[in-house]
Amino acid sequence: MKDLKIEFTDKEITPWGGMSLMRKMLDKMNFEEVLNISSLPNQGSNRGYSPVQLFINFLVGVWCGPIALNI
Repeated sequence: MKDLKIEFTDKEITPWGGMSLMRKMLDKMNFEEVLNISSLPNQGSNRGYSPVQLFINFLVGVWCGPIALNI
């Protein structure tokens, strides 16, 4: 996997530019794999969300801040 380089640019970026950095960071850490082998509670319904997906969505909400959570 390539190293994650962070550097200054004078190009215009979108407000969602930081999301790609978060995704690359989580991928580099093998975060989803670590969550899969951890002892998270099992999903109790076939219509529910997996605990891994809920945890990653929570982190994205924290990363984006209270505006993304409509607080």
